[in-house]
Amino acid sequence: MTQSTSSPIRPSPYQQAVIDFVAHGTGSAIVKAVAGAGKTKTIELSLPMIPESKYVSILAFNKIIADELKDRIAGLAKQHDRPFARFRASTFHSMGGGAVAKRLGKPMKMLRIDDKKCRDLCERVMPVPSDMGNDFSQLSEYGMYAEFITKLVGFAKGVGVGPLCPDVPASWWDLIRHHDLTLESEDATEDRAIELAQQLLALSNKEAQTGWIDYDDMLYLPLLWKLRIFQADWVIVDEAQDTSPVRRALAKLNLRPGGRSLWVGDPKQAIYGFTGASADAMDLIKHEFRTVELPLTVCYRCAKDVVAQAQSIVPYIEASDTAPQGTVEHLTHDDTLRLLDAHDAILCRNTAPLVSTAMRLIAGGRACKVLGKDIGVGLVNLIRKMRAKGVSQLQTKLVVYRDREVAKFMGRGEEGKAERVTDTVECLLVIAQNLDEQSRTIPAMVSRIEAMFSDTNGCLILSTVHKAKGREWPRVAILEPELMPSKWARSDWQYEQELNIKYVAFTRAQQHLIFMDGLPKKEATK
Repeated sequence: MTQSTSSPIRPSPYQQAVIDFVAHGTGSAIVKAVAGAGKTKTIELSLPMIPESKYVSILAFNKIIADELKDRIAGLAKQHDRPFARFRASTFHSMGGGAVAKRLGKPMKMLRIDDKKCRDLCERVMPVPSDMGNDFSQLSEYGMYAEFITKLVGFAKGVGVGPLCPDVPASWWDLIRHHDLTLESEDATEDRAIELAQQLLALSNKEAQTGWIDYDDMLYLPLLWKLRIFQADWVIVDEAQDTSPVRRALAKLNLRPGGRSLWVGDPKQAIYGFTGASADAMDLIKHEFRTVELPLTVCYRCAKDVVAQAQSIVPYIEASDTAPQGTVEHLTHDDTLRLLDAHDAILCRNTAPLVSTAMRLIAGGRACKVLGKDIGVGLVNLIRKMRAKGVSQLQTKLVVYRDREVAKFMGRGEEGKAERVTDTVECLLVIAQNLDEQSRTIPAMVSRIEAMFSDTNGCLILSTVHKAKGREWPRVAILEPELMPSKWARSDWQYEQELNIKYVAFTRAQQHLIFMDGLPKKEATK
């Protein structure tokens, strides 16, 4: 969530240094902004320093942020009585998709933008007999590989397999290891999955020529087809720590030779390596764009005591002089639930403890939601994969599945996969254990999950730290804080990401941060 009303009208010394760099400096810069530092406000304050004759491209990660930046540019036009006509804010997808549409000779609205494109194309890569109808679960190749290779091809587009890195098995193996991708069937092999994924990517690229594209294509195809992107004198990138290889390549195409760039982000909030973002994106930007580094170290979001807690992980974060004192305290599970209201949030490293707490709140008549509709979809998909005839059989199958998968992954040294399997299965077991006898059916369990998981506000929110990034609440309770860092983190980069997750969790709290015990043992194991 960007800062606006909480940011000072008069620039801080750190913000002024960024403004001066834009006005009088040369070359490019990374703005290393801590959580709640008012980075969007800093971008806004810097824009009037750029001459009206220059073309400026501001790249955001989603439409909400891009629209906010457009509004701020419009506000600057009124404030400074100049049009800012050559200043444009857009998403990476909008810029890339526009180039694809121009190449195909069609307006963007005439393209067939379909995020299920690759899943639909799987049937061509792995032909499905006509007498199977829509039940593909028993088909050896389709059932074993479709979901896996669809994800794998999406990640391949994100790193630019083909235009940025070679389309060879080693590149695909790197993606499988990095993203902890798991084949569901013991009869499936990664080597065969890579062969199928290469076929699927080639078919996807062929179909793109007809105007059938997905959202990954909007970033990938301009590089694959070597399209021309409009070149700006200035390129400004928000959330730079989460950039992927294709996003950075697009930004480079967007910047004219000799142009200047500003990359605003926080390396300590880099927690999305598993989605395709480069874990070391800020370091890569420094090297690729030869940037200087400018700090934004004052946090305007969090109270002083909350910032002091965050300093245990990021020593250079500072509290604003005008920030309230706030509180940091340790409370029991029951005391925390009595204190929190619909404006607050409970965060946890893992999903299963949140589900246990949500079930308890619902049983007590408290309205709550677990943030993340896609998490609920994943749980329902696993239920269906188990093909159980009832809840009891489902529980038995889930335990067998968990134990088998964890043993397999630990034997390979793939701790991240073991952790995700464990957390997912524990979520389902908790929900199954809390069904009453009248609702102890698979359809009722699916309905419970669909009702529990949401991306809406208006009630007490329970969320994983990953889902909470970019949000803020007056009071934030950290459920089972001992889960951070994760016990599954073994390598240096995994442990670094775990510390980042902890930092993101602390800095979601505006006023009060609570460390919250887990459920009492008896209730947690019902």
